[in-house]
Amino acid sequence: MAIHSPSSLPPSGPSARELEVLKLSVLFDNHFFEGVPTQVHFTQNTDMVGTWIDEQGAANLSVGLDRIQFMSSEQLAFLIAHEYGHLVLKHPDKTTEIQQQYGVNSTYDEFLLSFDMKREYSRLMRDMELQADLFGAKLVLGLGHDPVSGASFLLGETKSIQHPEGTLRIAKIKSKQNTLEAEDFSGTIGGLALQLGDAELLASLIPAEGVTFETTDLTVKAVVEYWPAPVGRTAVDALYGFEVSALLTLAILACALPRWWRKASEG
Repeated sequence: MAIHSPSSLPPSGPSARELEVLKLSVLFDNHFFEGVPTQVHFTQNTDMVGTWIDEQGAANLSVGLDRIQFMSSEQLAFLIAHEYGHLVLKHPDKTTEIQQQYGVNSTYDEFLLSFDMKREYSRLMRDMELQADLFGAKLVLGLGHDPVSGASFLLGETKSIQHPEGTLRIAKIKSKQNTLEAEDFSGTIGGLALQLGDAELLASLIPAEGVTFETTDLTVKAVVEYWPAPVGRTAVDALYGFEVSALLTLAILACALPRWWRKASEG
């Protein structure tokens, strides 16, 4: 397997949290995708996390380092399991279909949707988040973690046009917890993927710019690039509810200020 990367790793090397992400990625790739590697991008100076399919049909996972810096192992497992839920359930393709159907190419396009269209569009997008949550909960159970505890980082998340409120998402997981069937990973390469040593994981990282890395070790599937903070957005699960709120605030002000000015002038 030949792996090419235009980027290089930071001098300090990957952290323990990044290695955890890689171990989970290796396990899930072997379990769901016959070992075909998901391209993992660790992005600096951002908390955005998301998945998408590139033009070559390869799965990509972007992980903002600010997002995972202080997460517990349970929380990190749920986060990555949730993102793989999007991939396994083919949500990137569904998202593209929905956005094409509604003519959405940006956050601004979402804001311009009519009330009825925005309500239906939001329902479709939020449903995928809830589906990925429950799928991720099954994976987390299979790893021996508590999905409610793992999803606890969602408590601080507010509702956006694409994401339900965090408290609602956790409530949904709690309501299904007793009926969820834990994913069975026992047959996935004999459990080897989760137990990969750090040295093996480090061997899967691209060491320097322009270097081609060759390996015949089929257990090493993670491929990693370090990106600077993104200028645009390509990930399905990008959290930009704040921007929608900001646009809404500006729109309200734009409508209200002329009225206020007329009243002030008349007074």
